[in-house]
Amino acid sequence: MDEPRPKIAQPWDPYSDMERFFEHLERWKRPLYIFEKAWKPRCDVSETQDEIVVVVDLGGVDADEVDIKAVGNILVIRGVRKEPVADMKGVYHLMEISYGPFERVLELPTAVDAEKAEAVYDDGFLKIRLPKVKRTSRGVEVDVRE
Repeated sequence: MDEPRPKIAQPWDPYSDMERFFEHLERWKRPLYIFEKAWKPRCDVSETQDEIVVVVDLGGVDADEVDIKAVGNILVIRGVRKEPVADMKGVYHLMEISYGPFERVLELPTAVDAEKAEAVYDDGFLKIRLPKVKRTSRGVEVDVRE
């Protein structure tokens, strides 16, 4: 009696899967933002003797849509870049600008005094100045019990 031949699995073809994916995209009238919730604005973090300076590229974001929180040496910047109202009759040939909510959580090189932080938003750049926490190296006397 002949034994049944084992089925040989078809090798995975990523190109056919991608073709199917893009065929589905063609059917949609609204552009698909695959990474809509994952965009992160670019940041520069620098340090002087007295402060940490963070510059965030937020072109197209309203200042009212930005929330900044600092605790210890962690800085959290959240906000939303709203999609502009556009006539959807046109055909997009290139879409690189991300819209929707964003969040950046930055670990700063040292603890900062959040109460004295200052932020200025100008020409699409948010500049945050965070004074460093002054650390004193006083000795602490500890009593030892017997």
